Amino acid sequence: MVGVAYRGNISLDDIKVEFEVVPTEIPNSIGFGVRELVTLKGSISESERVRLERASNFCPVGQALNKGSMQIEDEVVWSSGDVASASPYPESLEPLEGDIPSISAGTVSGQYLLDTKEYDGSGGMVREGEAKVSVRYQNLTRPSRWLVLGGHSSEGMAPGPFPLAHGAWAASTVSTLSRLLPQVTEGSDGLLVELFIAAAGGVGQSQANAAEGVVGYRKVLRRITVPGTPSTTPLTVVQAALQRDPLSIAYRDGGVLLHHEMVVE
Repeated sequence: MVGVAYRGNISLDDIKVEFEVVPTEIPNSIGFGVRELVTLKGSISESERVRLERASNFCPVGQALNKGSMQIEDEVVWSSGDVASASPYPESLEPLEGDIPSISAGTVSGQYLLDTKEYDGSGGMVREGEAKVSVRYQNLTRPSRWLVLGGHSSEGMAPGPFPLAHGAWAASTVSTLSRLLPQVTEGSDGLLVELFIAAAGGVGQSQANAAEGVVGYRKVLRRITVPGTPSTTPLTVVQAALQRDPLSIAYRDGGVLLHHEMVVE
């Protein structure tokens, strides 16, 4: 939204975003939904608020989790050296039985760091800046809280939104496969998940898509390395396990956003 506001000469002074994460039941799996509250500060007209609200609903990461913008191709590589495409999944494939980690209820609060914007020599904004994100949830024994710094800044200063989101997706995939494939144990050297994402036009195109409410589709190859051979770890077993991964379901089907509200102070 910072980039869209800058391009549209909108007087956006500050942003705060709050999410409530709610576990939801999905057949054969456990998913989650998100309730979102966006608070803007500045001299913002109604038409400008509508433009920023559209940008909020069509940010690239939001599109991936809520509008199914990631066009996913899965590839399985066995430690024997065999390789096979795992997409599309057979329609008759039954998801595997077994327990997988659930998405915990919690809250996420993002506070924009105003002084992290970066400008070029002529005063034009080249990077939108960073946000401090606080994550709170209840684990098995006590409440937990941790902080994440991310955003658009100089290389090496902070991870971008998509690397953070894709890192969580890869971790979720590893966790699910390690629970459902008997040949694999969590942390096993035989299990590896790699994501290869095609470029989608850069920051300028992403901001233009968000401002106009356009879904920017991105192609991604998910390469999954598993131990054994196609005989000991069949392709259909890997596909059946992937069908139960919570973040894979979110990336494939979208629909994570349960409620959205934007207010201007």
